[in-house]
Amino acid sequence: MSKATALRLVYFLVFCCTGAWLPKLYDYCIYLGLSGPQSALILSLTPIMMFIVQPLYGFLADKLGYKKTLLISTFLASLSYLGFLYNGGFVWLIIVTIIMSLFYNTIQPILDSMALLVAKDNPKFSYGTLRFFGAAGFAFTTIITGQVIDAVDITAIFIVSAITMFLAFLFSFFLRQEVYEKSNTSAYGNVWGVIKNGPLLFLLFCVFLVSVCATTIWNFYSTYLKENGASDSLVGYGLSFQGLCELPVFYFSARIILRLGLKTTLIITVLATAVRMTLYYLIKNPIATLPVELLHGLSWSLFWVVCVEYVNKLVEEHWLATGQSLLYAAYFGAGAIEGNYWTGYLLSSGIPLAKIFLLNAGLVAIAAILLFFFMRTGKKKLPADSLL
Repeated sequence: MSKATALRLVYFLVFCCTGAWLPKLYDYCIYLGLSGPQSALILSLTPIMMFIVQPLYGFLADKLGYKKTLLISTFLASLSYLGFLYNGGFVWLIIVTIIMSLFYNTIQPILDSMALLVAKDNPKFSYGTLRFFGAAGFAFTTIITGQVIDAVDITAIFIVSAITMFLAFLFSFFLRQEVYEKSNTSAYGNVWGVIKNGPLLFLLFCVFLVSVCATTIWNFYSTYLKENGASDSLVGYGLSFQGLCELPVFYFSARIILRLGLKTTLIITVLATAVRMTLYYLIKNPIATLPVELLHGLSWSLFWVVCVEYVNKLVEEHWLATGQSLLYAAYFGAGAIEGNYWTGYLLSSGIPLAKIFLLNAGLVAIAAILLFFFMRTGKKKLPADSLL
């Protein structure tokens, strides 16, 4: 099995796991009867752990190698999901979520680093074409999980998560250790050098603002559809359709960025997010929401790829890993934490999710305006073969 094939399979399975539990975690909190603040805390634990894990993952990968780190993380993460099957109360849920997040948060940055190394060694690959298989895994699992929940109950999400993550652990053995040990992951001291980069800090601020608003989609999409009368199966179809819409965008992302340039592409993706949330506000029929997910590829997939490429453009070569770490911390860490509490606060104030989406759309539009006037322009130079 080639290194690229093994990486595709692990991407697919890891995002199968993500698609099973992440969109349904808030529903699980409701199922357990947690209060709004308690649910917000549980949803925030994973991004909070991002701050702890993200600066350390590069150091750990340097010491153990990417393959060994991935094996440890996928195995322990798969076991941690089984802990959610035991209803030990709120304190137990906090403990299990912290343990799960500790290992889960390590996985995707390592996979992305592996993908960037594969693309560097073989120009016929790009980050987007490899990340494509993660989107496929997300789409595959979300539709199945929704049907399983209808047939069993919400706890089935953790059974699916445990199985798919364990399969990711098994296929990680086929990854080649020697390919990934030569990474340029950074130490803590590099962070201070990177954060002196004004354009990068501005980009991270805008990413943070978009994340605060987009977290309402990531964690409350199921609740939004159910407010409009959707079943778990329909929620699964919606989430699966989101994943399917990612596939062509990930695959052709390098071509799109080369054609439009980084700044223009980034602004388009941010505006697509604002339009998407505005449509959520306007549409009341859950079935009619499904066509809106056509924007998911632009508002998320292309957004993330262009952010990864923009960070690579803005930081010096020997600080690339630090820049990517800060990107993860801005979106999946600080932005997600603030987004959970922002949405939770508005919900506790009696504001329906549809109106929260409209408010968030306005904030995202402000981010697009800031990027238009203040973000450095330029086109990302990519190898011609990476467009294939």
